[in-house]
Amino acid sequence: MPSSFERFIVENAEAEISRLLLSRIEWPSPPADPILSSFDGKELAISTIEARQKLRDKVPEWYSLTSLVYPSALCAEQCSSSVTARYKASLAGRILGDAPGRIADLTGGLGIDSWAFSSVASEVLYNERDSALASAAKHNFAELEARNIRVENSEVVKGSLGGLLAGFVPDLIFLDPARRDNSGGKVFLLEDCSPNVLDLIPELFRYSRNILLKLSPMADVTMVVERLNHSYEAALMEGGSEEWNGNWVREIHVVASGGECKELLVWMDREWKGEYGVTCREDGGSLLFSSEEIRSSKAVLPEAVDLKYIFEPGKSLAKAGVFNALCSRFGLVKLARSTNLFSSPSHVILSEAKDLFNFGKIFEVKEIVRMNKAGMRDVGKRYPKSEVSARNIPLTSAELRSRLGVRSGDDAHIFGVRIETPFQADNFLLVCHRI
Repeated sequence: MPSSFERFIVENAEAEISRLLLSRIEWPSPPADPILSSFDGKELAISTIEARQKLRDKVPEWYSLTSLVYPSALCAEQCSSSVTARYKASLAGRILGDAPGRIADLTGGLGIDSWAFSSVASEVLYNERDSALASAAKHNFAELEARNIRVENSEVVKGSLGGLLAGFVPDLIFLDPARRDNSGGKVFLLEDCSPNVLDLIPELFRYSRNILLKLSPMADVTMVVERLNHSYEAALMEGGSEEWNGNWVREIHVVASGGECKELLVWMDREWKGEYGVTCREDGGSLLFSSEEIRSSKAVLPEAVDLKYIFEPGKSLAKAGVFNALCSRFGLVKLARSTNLFSSPSHVILSEAKDLFNFGKIFEVKEIVRMNKAGMRDVGKRYPKSEVSARNIPLTSAELRSRLGVRSGDDAHIFGVRIETPFQADNFLLVCHRI
């Protein structure tokens, strides 16, 4: 039978928090669970209702279970979605191999990732420094019947892992460092996150061969790899094996969905000595690139301003920086060295490069007009309701839209772009329709 707390949550599931706070209602006591006995009923009810509203589409499996509690609405905003958590779990399962192993999630948060890991691991250690979140996670895992998760409440700092991992030998350590400073502002540098993984890596590798990191989707991939690999210098200074060559980054995974880059995942392997690979994951599809392919590929520029189809890379390809590799692998041509749009003959873009359909947008070019006053006036007059994008020109998309004098609509998609050929380099308007 649902508790009075759970009934209150269900009855006010769609309530506006500000109005709820002003209303004269009787607030429920926390659920009759010894783990939650210290919680304030009113505060827990407010944060749970607000968190569930954020989790409705993000983690529907948790939203549908009304007995779960959430002491922080912010964590519901920052946590993984079901889709990205399952992807991390599938990656963790591949790292573990045929036999399910142990996973230590040292920055547990709301527990979405630990819950997903529990489906591929024999045992999961969930650790969270915030005692309220840890208590709620213990209650929630029991409600979710995730019985192979052990909950710990400890600060992860240099030198602390011996006590935290006592009796638990992980095959994989996962960390999602907090990307906010003490005042709540967002941070992006590895050393500004909490915990500082650059300091921890040598110690982490003493307890597990494999480390999986979730980093800011704003981070630069090349810089992340370089800084993580160079952390071997700290390991040598602390007495690490001189056989370690510093190429610990084995795989980079750029995960995007719904037109947004969601996560940057890094698999580090203590025994890895080769190049790293890059996986672009977008809306269920995956493309794999080697770092050597990315590094050695050259941009192929068009022979003439005669374009039939345009490919606009999605967020995962853009974040991974694999633009030149698209030319060599798929036979595409880049409109200019710094214009990250691609063209192709119809037989290539519609057949040979069909693997790209999930990784961006494909447009058919209807008109190509020089981007001068007369051209902008003419195009704007004939396509008054169009989407507009500026690429590698001295105008923003908003400024180009203003110059064209168009409103948002489905007349066309107008790209303002710079195109470079062996014979000329100039700015053009491409009037396109999306396929």
